[in-house]
Amino acid sequence: PKEKKPGPEEIWIGLWGVIPRWKYGETVNYTAYKNGWLSPSHAYYATYKLYEAAEKWNSLKVGVKFHYVANPEDAAFVLAYGGDAGSTLAKAFFPNSNDLNTVFVYQRAFQAGMVNNMANVFLHELGHVLGLRHEFAAQEGGAIPWGSSNPLSVMSYNFPPEMQESDERDTRSFYKFTGTTIGGYLIQNITP
Repeated sequence: PKEKKPGPEEIWIGLWGVIPRWKYGETVNYTAYKNGWLSPSHAYYATYKLYEAAEKWNSLKVGVKFHYVANPEDAAFVLAYGGDAGSTLAKAFFPNSNDLNTVFVYQRAFQAGMVNNMANVFLHELGHVLGLRHEFAAQEGGAIPWGSSNPLSVMSYNFPPEMQESDERDTRSFYKFTGTTIGGYLIQNITP
C-alpha cells in the first residue's frame, strides 16, 4: 500500500520510531480498583466519569471500542487513584502488550474547579490509550504528524479538554489506515 505523506501541521502519533495502536475492530476492556481511594465515593465518581469518556469515544466509532468489565484479569487497563502528583490531573499509557496497564487519576482532579471536568480529562487520557500524542508533541519529540492541526484538540492542554471534529476524523482515519508505516515509523497493531 502507498504510504500517506503527512503535512507539517497535524495531530501527532508515534513513539521514537514505532506507532503503537490497538488492532482495528478490537475492544479494550477496562475496570477500576475499588481500594486505595480517598473514599469509596471518589472511586465511584471517577469510575463513572471514565465510563462517560469511554462512551463518548465509542460513539465516534473510531475503530476501537472501550468496555467496562468487573474483573481486572479481563481488563487491558485499570483506573487507580495515584495520590498527590502536584498539578497533574491524570496519567495514561500508550497501546502496548502489557498484561495490565494503569490510568491514574490524581488528587488535584478531585479539587473544586477540576472535579466537574473529570470526564473531559479522561477524554484526553483515553486519547493517549488510543495512541494519540499531545497536540504539541513536536516539541516533546519522537512523534510524527497525522491528520489536521487543531490547537483546540482534546489532546492539547486547554482546560477543560473538549473533543473536536478533527479529533474524531483524524483518529478514525488513523485506525482505518492499512499501511505498515507512516513517515518511516513502523505501525504496531496490538491485540488488547
